[in-house]
Amino acid sequence: MYLRKIQISFSISRATLSLVLLTFLSCILLIIRVVETQQLRGLFLLWNLFLAWMPLFFALMARRMASSKSAITKSKQILIYTTLALWLLFFPNSPYIITDLIHLGEYNNQILWFDTVGFFIAALAGMATGLYSLYVAHQVLNQLLSSLIAWVIISISIILSGFGLYLGRFVRFNSWDLFTNPFHLFRQSLHEMRNPLAMQTTMVFTLVVMVLYISMIILIPNRHASIKNVA
Repeated sequence: MYLRKIQISFSISRATLSLVLLTFLSCILLIIRVVETQQLRGLFLLWNLFLAWMPLFFALMARRMASSKSAITKSKQILIYTTLALWLLFFPNSPYIITDLIHLGEYNNQILWFDTVGFFIAALAGMATGLYSLYVAHQVLNQLLSSLIAWVIISISIILSGFGLYLGRFVRFNSWDLFTNPFHLFRQSLHEMRNPLAMQTTMVFTLVVMVLYISMIILIPNRHASIKNVA
């Protein structure tokens, strides 16, 4: 039994390790580009990757609190839900990196193949990190609520992330605007809901993220569903 616990713990740790390796590879490719071209273009992806890791950080925090041996009191529940709210706030940054591919048309055609690889790895790292954070958040919700309610919240979160992605790409809002300029953010968000492009973007990315997430769940062995407190 003890050996089995060690094996399970190692297996889950590999999930985070794989995301670290993907992110590290993306950083290496970006650094190589800077060295070879003597240009800093593309380094914005490093910041976007950092933001893509933020939801996973909050999701893991929420899972650790929910899985601790101490009883889940009312105040602890509030703290967990607050952490999950922060997860949701930063979650759109993960699929957002996919839209950075539009910048490829601005780059030197002589190394376009290299830039394509670099942008793809960055988008893959961001998307994979976001999906894993979604999985962890789903685990936490399953511990606190019924399976049906957890799925409803996850589905709504994915829809909101699609709209948040639109606000980030086309309206140029970011997660920090909720703290620095919340009233303008809410007013503009209500206004953008009447924009057909906003609805199209939301629906497309909702579909993409939902299908990718369900596919990931199918690929993950069932034994992982019972793992607690492991990054």
